[in-house]
Amino acid sequence: MYFQNIELFETEKFQYLLIHKNGSSSVRKCMERLNPVLTTEIKNNKIKWTVIRDPYERFISGLNYDLNRHNIDPSEINYRELFNGNINLKSRESGHVNHCISQVSYLINANIDYYVDIKDLHLFLKMHFGESECLKKNTKKSTLNIDKSEIMKYLNFDYYVYNKIKDSNNLWNWTQGKIF
Repeated sequence: MYFQNIELFETEKFQYLLIHKNGSSSVRKCMERLNPVLTTEIKNNKIKWTVIRDPYERFISGLNYDLNRHNIDPSEINYRELFNGNINLKSRESGHVNHCISQVSYLINANIDYYVDIKDLHLFLKMHFGESECLKKNTKKSTLNIDKSEIMKYLNFDYYVYNKIKDSNNLWNWTQGKIF
């Protein structure tokens, strides 16, 4: 079984690992003028970076997005089916992706050099690309009636990895300046 989700946007200087619902539309908009190439090949001679997000916030954002996109009532779904899986790049072209898949499935063996917390994404984009657009920032509160403790059972490993990244030297902050 293939468990990893690799979708890299590559430029001359770096590779950006796309993780859905982690500001990827904003990042790709800022990268447009660099003409990035989509690849699944990790290259060790380039800086690799990605954006991380609080797992519960990301799950709720992804769930809201998918439910609204497909006009599905939340009571009709089984939450346990949403956490793991892989991205089919053919269906990805039309936007049909499970946006709730664990962000850890994107990170496995990706050898990321820098992680940018979504809370710092605006500053990162402004510093590295001279612009920052929050394209699809959803400020609307979720109306889902779900038991958070039920969801949190499935996010334990995500939180473990997320917290390890947050405590690591690989977490970018503005004082480090430009990385590429």
